[in-house]
Amino acid sequence: QEEDVDIEEFSDEIEGWIIDEFKRIGLDTAKSVLALSVGELVKRTDLEEETVKDVLSILQAEFE
Repeated sequence: QEEDVDIEEFSDEIEGWIIDEFKRIGLDTAKSVLALSVGELVKRTDLEEETVKDVLSILQAEFE
């Protein structure tokens, strides 16, 4: 089982306001974000689908 990573660790690749949007809905680690679908993340946040997909690809790369 791989370690989870705090979403703040991605602040060099993901803009702060985007990270804040995930934290606002209680997602503060990479795996907590990855556990939800694109549709669910778009619905819960004020982020566009394209932004969510970009973030998911960045987070997924961390665990490959």
